[in-house]
This record gives sequence, structure tokens and C-alpha cells, in this order.
Amino acid sequence: MDVFEGKSWISGKGLNHVCIGVEDGKISSVKKILKGDTHTNFHGVLLPGAFDMHVHFRDPGYPHKEDWKSGSESAAAGGVTAVVDMPNTNPFTTDLETFRAKESTAASKSVVDFGLGVNVDQDLTKQTWFDTIPAAFWKLYPYGISSDDFFSYANEVLDKTKKPLVIHCEHPDHMHNNTLNQLSDHTQNRLIAEPECLASMPSSPYLHVAHLSTFEGLNRVPKLATSEVCPHHLLLNLDNCKSIDCKVDPPLRTRKDNTELYDAFRSGKISILSSDHAPHTVEEKRSDNPPSGLPGVETMIPLMLNEVSEGRLKLERLVNAMSEAPANRLGLERGKIIEGQTADFMIVDMKKSLPIKLDQLHSRSNWTPFENWSAIFPSQVYRRGELIAEDGEIKQEKGGQNLF
Repeated sequence: MDVFEGKSWISGKGLNHVCIGVEDGKISSVKKILKGDTHTNFHGVLLPGAFDMHVHFRDPGYPHKEDWKSGSESAAAGGVTAVVDMPNTNPFTTDLETFRAKESTAASKSVVDFGLGVNVDQDLTKQTWFDTIPAAFWKLYPYGISSDDFFSYANEVLDKTKKPLVIHCEHPDHMHNNTLNQLSDHTQNRLIAEPECLASMPSSPYLHVAHLSTFEGLNRVPKLATSEVCPHHLLLNLDNCKSIDCKVDPPLRTRKDNTELYDAFRSGKISILSSDHAPHTVEEKRSDNPPSGLPGVETMIPLMLNEVSEGRLKLERLVNAMSEAPANRLGLERGKIIEGQTADFMIVDMKKSLPIKLDQLHSRSNWTPFENWSAIFPSQVYRRGELIAEDGEIKQEKGGQNLF
């Protein structure tokens, strides 16, 4: 048994000085005193590993933007020990064959554990594998689809699913593509797409709303649904991020939207933190027709740990949003420092806030809207008891497993 001793976040109890025993990738014991084969006295605070249920690792199809190796290394360096990859790769993850192919690719490259989302397409619920495919969830996009089909698909899946339906909730009738001369033009093109979409969604405990971006949308989230928010919709807005590089779907909004979403996040009304890590190359972002998306899986937790350090967010709320809540939403027993759960955790020095430096990040996109923002990166990150990252250096190759 390997023993880790120091100040740790224990679910329901807060920070306590304890010994954590790890055997076969699981937490075998949490006690005041433990003896083991190895004994590590750590400096700082031990927190559960983060679980990012919304990433785009671009593999297969777009490895010049990202692949499972670079994306998972970014995750590991940022304290994220498990992710769920979205289905809009090339080809889309839309059937059993494409699912198995992506699963094989992820298992051969990923440093962190993973799940895979499956795209909602016509007749999804009629497929023979609908009830058996080991997917994390279904994902519904509003692109290239009529509004009638979009809401019809949502209702059909919600009526028959045993997994969450994650929706990119922008109304197809209110997503316009007028030419962009400045970043705010993209916001104008999608001004009411989110609230109009949410107003038309049914209330279901299986419904999960991805990347909330507006105060109006927040107020229209169906009662039984869960939701998530990303750091860029909490911290960035049209005043502090004006470059078209910051084009993202759904768009950046106003300071008021930041404030209202952050208040809802603090209270737990928005239960889950996710990154929507969506990397593109610098050349693509600065072309005449830049794609939407921001990298974020490596900076998500460090930025929010800094928010805790600065007194704007409670550590208890962050731990729940980054670890416990996403695991619970997807029906997994993980995200807590308790006996029997997966030994995924990070060690952080809450006093070590440093500027984000682009040359220290791992994504192939090679840019970030948060360059020089203050952040607290973990000193060590463990996946199933194995050290996978230390001070930004990746310590393991591969090893990730499908959680579902």
C-alpha cells in the first residue's frame, strides 16, 4: 500500500490532515495514521482529480489541432484525470463502428481516463445498439439541422434514453452567419439563440445543458435539467476579450452575463464546471473565416483555483463542480477522497499563483485567451494512484481507460 499524508479535501468534512492509502488504483483507507510500503508526506493540499465532461480532442480527423496524446497531456498537466470527448470528429462518432474506432484510438494514446459522447442523428433510438453502446451520453448539435428536427430529436431521445442527453442549446432559427468585422458581431449573430432554444426544451432529468452563456438562458433552463458553465463564460466578455480569436460557440457576452452566471455557479444552481476545450491552430483562428472554439482543459482548474485563492469562490464549491458533480451526473463512483473510490487526485500549493505562460502549455493549438492570467497549477497529478504529471511535466504514456 502507498500512503500519502497531509492536508486533504475529504468530502463532507473539508480539509483535514490525514493519511490516504492507495492499493490497485483505489483509495483503500483514509485514517489519521497509516503504515504502508511507501509513505509520501506532501506539501500543499490534496484535492480530487477533476473530471471534464466536455472536451474536443479532434481525434480522429483533425490531429493538426489536437489528438488524444496532446489533449490528454494538457488535461493531466491541468489536474484533469478524466474527460468525455464530444462526437464532432471526422467521422462523427455516430454509430457502433465509429465509436469503437475512437475508443481504440483513445485507449492507445490517452494519459487520462475517458468517456465518449455519441452524436444524435435521425433514427438514433431505433438502432440495435442504442441500449448497449458504452457511451457517456448522447450529444445533440443545432448545426445543419432544421429547428423542427432539432427539437423532435431531443424529445425522441429524452423519451427513450437511459443516458443523459447533452444539448448545445442554440436555436437553429436564430443562429446567423453575417460577416464578422469584430467579435461582437458574432454575439449579435447568436443574440437570442440560447434563451429561445432553452424555452422550447422539455423538462427532463435526463437533459443536460452544455456551456451556458447568458443570463436569459440561465433563467430558462428547464426545471429538471442540469447544466454546466465554462471558465470563458465566467471570466471573459466583450470588454476584456475583443479579438476575433475569442470567437466561440456560444459567443462571449457581457459583464452582466459573467456576473449572473458566476453567482449561479457559486450557489450550485449551475452544478458543473467544464472546459469545452475546442482547439484550433493560430493560423485557422486568424484566417478570414475563423472557426469557433477556445482551448481550455489545461487552464480550467488552475484559473478557478486562483479564483478560490482570491476569495471569489469557495473551495468546496469548486471541488463539487469539477469532480463530484460531473461524476454523479454520469453515474460514476469517483470524484471524492473516500475509501473505495478511484485514487485520482492532485496536489496544489494554494499560495503559488503564477501567470499562465503559453510555452508551458501542451495543446497543439499553441494559443490561449488566458495568457498571463494568474493561475495555480497542480504540482503533482495522480491517475489511479500513478503519478501522471509533475510541475507540468508528463510522467506517463497512455494508460487511459474507458470509464463506461
